[in-house]
Amino acid sequence: MSAIVKCLMAGFAGLAVATPAAAESWSRFSSSDRTVYLVDLDALTPVEGVVTTRLARVPAQGPATDLSRETEEVMVRCSDGQSRSGTSVTYDASGAETDRYSEDTPWEATPNGGVYGAIKSFACDNMRPESKSWPTIQAFIEDGRGK
Repeated sequence: MSAIVKCLMAGFAGLAVATPAAAESWSRFSSSDRTVYLVDLDALTPVEGVVTTRLARVPAQGPATDLSRETEEVMVRCSDGQSRSGTSVTYDASGAETDRYSEDTPWEATPNGGVYGAIKSFACDNMRPESKSWPTIQAFIEDGRGK
């Protein structure tokens, strides 16, 4: 391999390491007595007609040190109002990933209302929750879980 190719490869490798992680902006949009629902607003960008974002389910109660939660990838096709689930990840109280699985669910009609209806409104109608946003789910939890 020539010296020029080696230098270029080293430069590209350095760029990959220096690239910042994708931005996150988690906003609370729904809750029950047991669960708070958040959506990653920064992920609401359509690609080839499909908006893929992440939904988080966080226990509504608990100490700031309990980082347990579940995230789910939700894909919405605005052209026909259908959605489906992708990868789900479960985290324990320390924030460590404990389970990851992908659902290969078919596209289904997304009814108005409810958690998935709200995600569809965020993705397709450019609506946004009226709560403040947090840069990470951990920041949301440490900030009193949005209370």
